[in-house]
Amino acid sequence: MKKAIKQPSAAPATVRDREKRCIVEYIVVNIICLFVFLAFGYIALMSYFQTSLIDPDNYVSEKILYQRDMILFNIALTVLFIALLFVLRRFYDFFAKVNILAMEIGMTALVVFLGVLWVITTRSVPAADSYNLYEAATDAAQGQYTSMQNYTDFYNNAFYSGYSYFHFYPFQLGFVAFSEIIYRIFGTDSSLPVQLLNVLGVGASYFALARITRMLFKRKSIEFIAILLLAACIQPILFCTFVYGNILGMTAAIWASFFLIRYFQSGQYRWTVPGGLLLVLATLLKYNNMIYLVAFVIVLLVHIFKAKKWQSAVIAVALIVAVLGSNTLVIKHYESRAETEFCEGVSQTLYLDMGLQESYMAPGWYGTIAKDTYINYYLTPKFNGDPNASLENANSKAKDDIEKRLERFNSDPNYMLDFFGKKILSQWNEPTFESIWVSKVKAHSPLEDDPSQATAISSEKMKGLPELVYYKSLGQALELHFNFYMQLVYLMFAVGLYLMFLHKKTNIETILLPLVLLGAFGYHLLFEGKSQYLLVYIPLLIPTAAYAFNTILCGKYAGIKKIIDKINRIPEKTVDISVSGGKRRKNEK
Repeated sequence: MKKAIKQPSAAPATVRDREKRCIVEYIVVNIICLFVFLAFGYIALMSYFQTSLIDPDNYVSEKILYQRDMILFNIALTVLFIALLFVLRRFYDFFAKVNILAMEIGMTALVVFLGVLWVITTRSVPAADSYNLYEAATDAAQGQYTSMQNYTDFYNNAFYSGYSYFHFYPFQLGFVAFSEIIYRIFGTDSSLPVQLLNVLGVGASYFALARITRMLFKRKSIEFIAILLLAACIQPILFCTFVYGNILGMTAAIWASFFLIRYFQSGQYRWTVPGGLLLVLATLLKYNNMIYLVAFVIVLLVHIFKAKKWQSAVIAVALIVAVLGSNTLVIKHYESRAETEFCEGVSQTLYLDMGLQESYMAPGWYGTIAKDTYINYYLTPKFNGDPNASLENANSKAKDDIEKRLERFNSDPNYMLDFFGKKILSQWNEPTFESIWVSKVKAHSPLEDDPSQATAISSEKMKGLPELVYYKSLGQALELHFNFYMQLVYLMFAVGLYLMFLHKKTNIETILLPLVLLGAFGYHLLFEGKSQYLLVYIPLLIPTAAYAFNTILCGKYAGIKKIIDKINRIPEKTVDISVSGGKRRKNEK
């Protein structure tokens, strides 16, 4: 008789394990689960029918094409892959002996190695917004602030009509402050130190997500699968060349989530301190991480009813004050140093106006309407001395545009469905998430690392690994991998949500990351969208997807086994026809 395999020991019992189910938590988390399931179930389904890709004939301009897929081939490939996993399940004894800590370290080391190799070989130079931030940070590190003032020779000043970039986007000063510290330490000649920090950030994020998976589901086998999925999630590694707050903001936000879950499971308030500080850092590095703040506040409010701890309300309020206050303090700090005063910046109303408009890239993608409205209705009157100049004037113009768009949607529902359908798929179903585009369209530093010659090298002249990715078979292989990988992850994420509901695994801990994903889905459904904006949310799918994989592979399938047993019990009939003495004899068994 085969000896039963002992399941790896689970994590220690948590507060949640010892508590009775809270009706408020049950209702809230399952409503969230339903909406997330609907959103990502739609994306998973559509990923088998089509793929969005950047038009190779309009590559620099980011124009999106919608390409039909061979759905039967995609389904067959998925079935074969899952069948292969069932075959590999026979080696459970071997996999069960793998040291999970060694896997965590190995996965992190692999990610860092690939990331360092990529950023060093590409030598990508910042451009567009990232160069505005690079210029401001390196200037500030040297005590210069002309790039923060109007009508100076700052980068791309004509595009902004001579007004400082930070009159438009003062919230970007959080990343400038962080970058300034890095450039003061490592020098201002290159953005490579920040790119290398991005690489370390991806490694740290993946390590945290592996640990979060262990905390949430308490099974070694689920974390094992999560580690493999994380190791195959290559898009963020390629994105590390982008000198912006996306990757480092993601890192801080994921670790903040780790500490919040620790607080929920242990009931110890000390975990909220590093969690809160990291959330503040995350929003300073990338203001879109306010989505995490909203998610944190929601689950903390539910925690009040679940654990009967009013202190969670205090924590929620403290997070709101700390996040909003820190951003204001950084802006005031640079206003004092640069001896200037920044305007309020492009409002969310203007971003909503942009997100509802058509764009040459894809529906709701970047366009100049928000910038132009902001300049014409606010900045120009303000700096021309108009006493009535106000951001509200620009917001009023944007509201008029929004009303016109809503009227169009209301009068033509088919157009509305087409607009938002394409907007969703152009972002979530563009499987590279512009991770290759973001460096391919940039200039690259020459080997002698002379910044003055940086613009002399284009991607067409790159050799080695970048050439293989940009123009050779390796790039094509990566795109195929990304497409199949995202199909599987989306599918398993949606299935995982359903299985969590079915097995009563939905709670404020397991639903935290899906809630962040729902926030990202909703925000970029309405406001400005781009596939690269969503790249930092893709790793958040993995813990739930890993749970789905493990549940499917470890299922008992009693119903199927009963059917097979019934088939096996059907009496076999054999007919033996032989000739004996000129007569035919039939024996039936």
